[in-house]
Amino acid sequence: MCCMRLTTVLAALTVAVGVAGDDARAEDMSPEQTIVMQVQQAVRDGDKTWLADHARYPLNYFGGGKRVIRSKGAFLKQYPSLVGAKLRTAVLAQLPADVFRNSQGLIIGDGYYNIWVRDSGDGTVANYQIITINNGP
Repeated sequence: MCCMRLTTVLAALTVAVGVAGDDARAEDMSPEQTIVMQVQQAVRDGDKTWLADHARYPLNYFGGGKRVIRSKGAFLKQYPSLVGAKLRTAVLAQLPADVFRNSQGLIIGDGYYNIWVRDSGDGTVANYQIITINNGP
């Protein structure tokens, strides 16, 4: 019985420390790391609505040519051709703390397969939006 209680107490402490650790890590993340993880989660889950809601229209798409996606409805309709397997793999492989950035925004992914996001916030609150999807040469 004593060992059973000890195991239960240790399990409870492990859960409590894990939860506190997750909260601390979330607070320590930059807005850039947060958006990378959110985009990755949406791509992982195939959450085309989240991605469409976080896009700035018109949205540029490059993959076997250029397309301009003009609305959320168009994005949702064309989603299967916008996010292919290679793009998905590149986005999910991105390390949130190691994102390329320049004056145009952040690149989530690598090479020809990436999603560009830009902060269109007011300077006090970040508001990242997807501005370009590159899905191959």
